[in-house]
Amino acid sequence: VALYFIEVAVMALLTNVGLVEQRLRDSACPDLDLLEPLRDIELAATRIRTIVRDLRVFSRTEEDTKTLVDVRRTLDGVARMAAGEILHCAQLEKDYGEVACVEVNESRLSQVFLNLLVNAAQAIAPGNVAANSIRLTTRMGFDGRVVIDIRDTGPGMSEDTCRRLFTPFFTTKPVGSGTGLGLAICQRIVESLGGTIVVESELGKGTCF
Repeated sequence: VALYFIEVAVMALLTNVGLVEQRLRDSACPDLDLLEPLRDIELAATRIRTIVRDLRVFSRTEEDTKTLVDVRRTLDGVARMAAGEILHCAQLEKDYGEVACVEVNESRLSQVFLNLLVNAAQAIAPGNVAANSIRLTTRMGFDGRVVIDIRDTGPGMSEDTCRRLFTPFFTTKPVGSGTGLGLAICQRIVESLGGTIVVESELGKGTCF
C-alpha cells in the first residue's frame, strides 16, 4: 500500500512539473534558467517511479505464485535497483542471449539477483570504475535450461571460501557488515524454484555465480 501511494505522489509531482514547465515556456518573458532544475526534478522523479515499480515486484505477498517470466526483464529491473551500489565501483555490462521464459515466482528470483548484484558491487573497491565490470549474461544451457551468469572482476575467493559460501552464517564481510545468510537464502530460493546455483572464483580474477 505504501509503495502505491508513493507512486501516486510521484505521478502528481511529474504532472505538476510538466504544468510549470509548460507555463514557463508560454509566458511572455520565460525564465529559461528555471527549466534546467525542472528537468532535474523530472529525471529524479522518473527514476523514483521506476524504482518503486521494481520494488512492487519485490514486495508481492503471493510468495508461492509462479508465472512465466523473462529473466532478462527481471535482471534489468534488479540492475536499476542496485545502480547506486554499482555506480562507483564498476561498469554494468549486459550480454543477453535469447532464452525461454521460466515459470518462477518473480519476487523470489528478484531477491536472488539483487543479493548477487549487491555482493558483486561490494566486492569491488570503489574509485576505478573504468577498470572493473559486473557482467550479466543469459543463455540456453545444453540441457535446455536457462542459464544466468553474474560475473564480477573483484578480488575473487579461495577454494576453501567457495566451498563454505552457501553455509548459513558464514561470511567474508567484517563483523557487523553481514549476517552470512544471504547466499544460503539464495540457494534455498533457487532450489525451491527447480534450479541450481553454483559459484566459480579465482583469487585476483573475480567471481561468477
